[in-house]
Amino acid sequence: NIESATADLEALRTVWGTTLAKALPWERLTDVLGSDGVSWQAEKCLELEKEWLCLRLANSAMQGQRTVAERAEKHLKKLAKQFRDNEAQVAALERDLESAQAGAQTSEQDKHSTVASLERVEAENENLERRARELDQQLRHQSDQGQELEVLQQQNKSQAEKLASLEAAKAQLRQKLESLEQECKASEAREKSNNQKLASCNGISQNLAGSLGKLQQEVTDLQAKQRQVKSEAETGLRGIADELPPLSAVVQRIKASHENIYARYRELGEERKRLHNLVLELKGNIRVFVRVRPINEKEKSAEPAGESTVTFAEDVKVSVFEAAQTRRRWFEFDKAFPPKCSQQEVFEEVKPLATSVLDGYNVCIFAYGQTGSGKTFTMSGTADNPGLNVRILKELFREREVRRGDTDIKVALTVTEIYNETIKDLFATKQKKLDVKTNPDGCNTVPGVTELVVESVEDVIRAMEQAQSNRSVMATDMNEESSRSHSIVQVRTTNTCKKQGREYIGKINLVDLAGSENVNKSGVSGQGMREAQNINKSLSALGDVIGSLVAKTPHVPYRNSKLTMMLKDSLGGDSKTLMIVQCSPAQINVTETLSSLNFAARARNVELGKAKRNSKGGE
Repeated sequence: NIESATADLEALRTVWGTTLAKALPWERLTDVLGSDGVSWQAEKCLELEKEWLCLRLANSAMQGQRTVAERAEKHLKKLAKQFRDNEAQVAALERDLESAQAGAQTSEQDKHSTVASLERVEAENENLERRARELDQQLRHQSDQGQELEVLQQQNKSQAEKLASLEAAKAQLRQKLESLEQECKASEAREKSNNQKLASCNGISQNLAGSLGKLQQEVTDLQAKQRQVKSEAETGLRGIADELPPLSAVVQRIKASHENIYARYRELGEERKRLHNLVLELKGNIRVFVRVRPINEKEKSAEPAGESTVTFAEDVKVSVFEAAQTRRRWFEFDKAFPPKCSQQEVFEEVKPLATSVLDGYNVCIFAYGQTGSGKTFTMSGTADNPGLNVRILKELFREREVRRGDTDIKVALTVTEIYNETIKDLFATKQKKLDVKTNPDGCNTVPGVTELVVESVEDVIRAMEQAQSNRSVMATDMNEESSRSHSIVQVRTTNTCKKQGREYIGKINLVDLAGSENVNKSGVSGQGMREAQNINKSLSALGDVIGSLVAKTPHVPYRNSKLTMMLKDSLGGDSKTLMIVQCSPAQINVTETLSSLNFAARARNVELGKAKRNSKGGE
């Protein structure tokens, strides 16, 4: 109706427009518009337009109702499909229930509850089907009413919730049935295992019964043999007891003789050491200790099987096995320290020499060896395990406290390094040019160097940490923290006797030499190469000085290096000098180890003359 009315209206408009165009020229427009026919047609058009608008509104309302009806029909179809799915689920639930009933015969109570639950589910499904049919009828009769559709949607939602609860109940029932089946299977497995254990226990019991009889017979036989052996042992013991007193007396005499011989051996060793030290003191020879550091993991993995590279004998002898030549060379020094020795053991050997500085002697202790051989560890150590520098200074302060009633001791400290043939003051914040000068008395000093007066061990530790932090180091292939300079710690003591007024002035130089370096092994280049060249040059000059002193040549080339100039008082003067040679225990460093030991053997032959005390004033 709406479409036909719209078509009539459009046709009428076309006819009216055509008629109006023919009958109404522009010049007669006013007259025509004022005529009764035109007025009637205008009113008719207005009425038709109103009717057309009403039809459009009615059409819109009908389209909304048609949309609602279509949605309701779709929802009804979906609900019907959901009911069919529920029926299929119910059928599957019935099949599951039947299989559960067959597998759970021992659980009658659970089966009855499951059947009752299933009947309730079927009853609720029938109610839902009946309610769905009623809803279908209501939807057919009331498809044009929107409020009823909303009610139906709410009812459908509640029914869907009921279906979801039924599905949850079904899942719970299925889980319960599965747990019951698992319990049944576990019970059967336990019963089977218990039966097997019972059978095995019966067999073992029978075997044990047979073995028990045999063991009882064996025990009886052993008891008889034990009585026989006991009788024989008692007879033998009585015979031994008769012979024991003469043998015991002989053993006691041998033991006493052995203890006497060992005591005599120790006395002779101490006497030999005392005489040897006396000869060295009279001759003024450079004393030489050798210390071998522990082997590291990298060296251990490369160490060849067979003989050890380094061995020790009699606390004074050390040998080095050269695998390439298949020969072992022995060296004898004043003391040999194996890798397991501690810092304290080394200090105990050095202590008498070091403390003689308080009596007015000049002392020099220097560490020599290849790079990475442990020189800095021996001289400086670590905060937890200090080296000779800190230990000697601590001992000097301890002696000062012991002698405080009779003497007044002052201690001053300077720390310098020789880096690339340049002397640096490790206490100075701003470096200035320093050089070695010879005093009128023939002693060498470094004018302008910072000298700290230390009053306690804490002052010493702070000063040594400051100096060590300013020292030049660099990582190389041979050493992660290789010293690139010669470090010289000089301690000057002034010991004044309160009664006599006599003053003893002593000086001890603690020297940590930079390591001799094979640049092919250390892998240095650039600045590191220049440092290595200067280190090797100064050590070579030290070797030339040692060679001249051994040969007692008229001219000793001290001026070839700043190092030999600073050590002139210790090497050619009237001081007590100790050289600690550090060595590596690894075969890969055997060439450098032999070179260090040969150098130490030559240095041991240097005769400095008897050391003199430096004193003045007093009686």
